[in-house]
Amino acid sequence: MATQPQSTDLDFSERPVPDEGRMPRANLMMAWWAVCSAIFYMVVAAAMARSYGTTNALIGIVLTMIAYGVINGVISRFAMKTGLTVALFSKILFGHVGAMVATLIFFATALYYAVFEGYVMALVLTEWSGNLPMSVTTAIVAILGVALIFGSVQHWLDKFNGALLPVYVIGMLIAVGMAIAEFGYPSDWLSRVPEGGASPWGWLQTFAYYNGGLGADDVHLRLCPLR
Repeated sequence: MATQPQSTDLDFSERPVPDEGRMPRANLMMAWWAVCSAIFYMVVAAAMARSYGTTNALIGIVLTMIAYGVINGVISRFAMKTGLTVALFSKILFGHVGAMVATLIFFATALYYAVFEGYVMALVLTEWSGNLPMSVTTAIVAILGVALIFGSVQHWLDKFNGALLPVYVIGMLIAVGMAIAEFGYPSDWLSRVPEGGASPWGWLQTFAYYNGGLGADDVHLRLCPLR
């Protein structure tokens, strides 16, 4: 009697991820490179500098980097050692309800990013086109965004991010050069403060904003068990 070939069980919702089911280091690095190119980071940094002053914004950003490095360093090692996913880790901390809360947080974070960055791209497309209304450019961005998250397309993009990051860096340098050429270089940018003066707690407000707005997405990547 012929035996049926055993299928590989890829459902790790109720058990730790084994070594063979974990994300390779190269794939995880590509995912991190994709996060680095988020428009959100640039806009938030500019908003913090305008609201609390450049110095306060830079202090808050540096403190955020240190806090993320320490906390996520512990989480990363824990994920690699145990193979726990975000859902399982949440169940350990908060029980079965915790997994639902984590899912809702990721949903809200992804929706926030999609709406925020989609709006920025639609606005730029409207300005560049000169005649397309905002409703049309918003539809174009939404359709393209949805098309790029389906199965094999998303896996292909994870690999393609390795080539996209240098393009992003070069594009940013060109954009900065064009802005300086048109508006000049602001030599006092480091000492700029908002109207009415800078708040003495501006650095703490910046730190709190970054940790509240970006924490969920960062922890999600940290809890992707890798090989």
